Amino acid sequence: MEDYNKLQEKLNKLPKYSLEHEQKDKILYKLKTDSAPQKRSIFLTPILAVVGICALLLFLFVTKEDSYNLSAQSGTAFTLPDREQEVVGIDGKVGILVFNEQFVAEDKRRGAKLMLYFWGDANALVGKNYRVEAENTKGEKIELSQGVLSAGLYSEDAHTLASFIPFPSEGEWQLSFYVDDELFEAFTINVFPPFPKTEHYTMLDSPKEIPIGEAYEIYLESPNGEKEKIEVKLLDKKGNIVEETIFKQESSVIDAGGLQTNFHYTGKITLKERGTWKLLIDGEQTGLFEN
Repeated sequence: MEDYNKLQEKLNKLPKYSLEHEQKDKILYKLKTDSAPQKRSIFLTPILAVVGICALLLFLFVTKEDSYNLSAQSGTAFTLPDREQEVVGIDGKVGILVFNEQFVAEDKRRGAKLMLYFWGDANALVGKNYRVEAENTKGEKIELSQGVLSAGLYSEDAHTLASFIPFPSEGEWQLSFYVDDELFEAFTINVFPPFPKTEHYTMLDSPKEIPIGEAYEIYLESPNGEKEKIEVKLLDKKGNIVEETIFKQESSVIDAGGLQTNFHYTGKITLKERGTWKLLIDGEQTGLFEN
């Protein structure tokens, strides 16, 4: 401020015609504004930069999460023309006979034994190598099954007994069927979320398949079989008890590897409406799940 005042005095002492009064004012105004503290711009610049970076990262995250579009049509359920069996796929091309017509993420059971049916030219199918690949909207790819096609059992032109590895995650997946490395057909399916589970108990029914408003018998599987009965509580998402029931041990099975015996407990639970729930099974709590 002191330098500014001294400059102002010097300008006033200049000869009368050296500078016009208006020019002196312009020089002083320019000097004053240039020397003023730039707090506002210094403060705002980092904030605007951070906001811009966050917006860019959010955009990249959102687009990455749903950046891959699946091109195939949706698979539909249809009944085989010569027997009362419902399969999922493309009518007249390819079908999968799957339990409950639905796959569940991380589940080995529903994909353990599948029948695949192919329609087309039997000469171009029977005895040929097949492969089934899957890809989701995140670009994640897995090979579900491969083998050799056999002659048709009924009206289909070729078939095979297959096993699918578990889908690693829920959501939309595209199944692509190859015959001798040539794409034969493709369709999309929706894979349900993993079964609700605790440390020692796994629910063997998908909540999304349980009818609304009726007492529905469900199965729990556990490696522990010491108890003949266990207490099961249905909780809402806030942890409030909605229903209490007793499950009874019904049977035991040996797992596919033959290394462990699992025990099955059955009981009925009523999901009165759509919502978010959890189970308290023999003192162990599942994560939240939706029906």
